[in-house]
Amino acid sequence: MKLLLTCCVFLFLQGCETLNTQTKYNAPGVIPNAWFAKGRASILANDSHQSISFDIKFINQEFEMVLVGALGLGEVNLGSTVKGLLVDHVQTPLKLQQWMEQELGWYFPLNTLPSIIFEHRSDINDEWQVEINKFMLYEGASVAKMIILQHQYKRIKIKLLLQEVNQLK
Repeated sequence: MKLLLTCCVFLFLQGCETLNTQTKYNAPGVIPNAWFAKGRASILANDSHQSISFDIKFINQEFEMVLVGALGLGEVNLGSTVKGLLVDHVQTPLKLQQWMEQELGWYFPLNTLPSIIFEHRSDINDEWQVEINKFMLYEGASVAKMIILQHQYKRIKIKLLLQEVNQLK
């Protein structure tokens, strides 16, 4: 009886050893020159919580982004051009980070988003800790679906849930 029990435990443990508990996700390898994403963000900054929806388009190094507040209340259009930042289609002297801190009370490094989404990079800079919890299919590979960004020195935590990521044609 002891021998039978020992064999069963041994077979069970050997079966557990061959289970692949870590799923491999292949990144697309190349960040597209023109792409867009839709999703939602939950932001905890300085003891206040905000929820927003966003649509963003990247074409090379320039972007267009629409942020919509919870329940569709409030909308802002942001864009970058060679001349600088546009807020609701009006030129502003502020940089994106300055505007986000001033108007929203938080910021995150938007220029690193393509590397996080397409290359699964979590080492974007020394100020932010990045965790990718879920992935979704994108042209035969995978892109980040749920991203958590936590600032190392400020009380900012941002959870991004991407609903769609596609290449612009």
